[in-house]
Amino acid sequence: MIVKTNGGLSVLSAFINGYGAAVSINLPMYTEINQNEFDIFPTTEVADTVNFIRSMFTLPDKYSVNIKSQIPMGMGLKSSSAMTLSVIYGILKMNGKDMDSEDILKIASKASVHNNTSITGAIDDLSIAYYGGFCFTDNVRNSIISRHKIEEKYIILEFGNKKTETYGLKNMDFSGYKNFYGRILKLLKDGYIYESMMLNGHIFSDGSDIPVINHMLETGAVYAGRSGKGPAVFGIYETKSSMESSFKELTSDGSHVIKSRFNNTEINIS
Repeated sequence: MIVKTNGGLSVLSAFINGYGAAVSINLPMYTEINQNEFDIFPTTEVADTVNFIRSMFTLPDKYSVNIKSQIPMGMGLKSSSAMTLSVIYGILKMNGKDMDSEDILKIASKASVHNNTSITGAIDDLSIAYYGGFCFTDNVRNSIISRHKIEEKYIILEFGNKKTETYGLKNMDFSGYKNFYGRILKLLKDGYIYESMMLNGHIFSDGSDIPVINHMLETGAVYAGRSGKGPAVFGIYETKSSMESSFKELTSDGSHVIKSRFNNTEINIS
């Protein structure tokens, strides 16, 4: 069984008061899961995820898991949520556990905390990995507030030289940002998704991403910023030609960039 899902970008990070939002992008992850004579897992996080679902449903089987992914890890592009959801989803389906999407997401959210890839349960990131499009969530109550499809605009992603692990933010104090965060939350509720993305990334920026953000804006991006904790930087473009022109300039300057688009495709099995 091969489970396909996608990565995403942060719109609103849930670290401050529990509200989160994310949007799916076309960076696929393919997770192959097979019953096996013994367990074969590529990472500790995968092993922890399998053991979590196996103990929850008392599943006796051994599994091999192999992941092929276009989502760069540790860059703020939802690779951990895509992995956790894919493993949970695949093993449930493989064992004939017919559950609705909300229940699967709640299980995956608990697994995300168990495997140390999330502090909040990441229901926002898991939801876009499941449904595609845009999702706005209450991570404290583990529930979806709203979700909808999103226009599939063109995107350029740029990666720095360092990774950022979510659990490294566990003891950080974001209380000073509550007023600023409240303004972002109001913008998001009023429908300003891209503006919220830019302001949200500003909270986590160390300043090193500003030259790339400015370069994207100078070369045709209508929005640009950091994807949550980053360090990935996104640029959003209205047309393919403006994206291609910006991509050419960025690569000629030595930036590590890839092309993508917003995505509305749900998780699926092949």
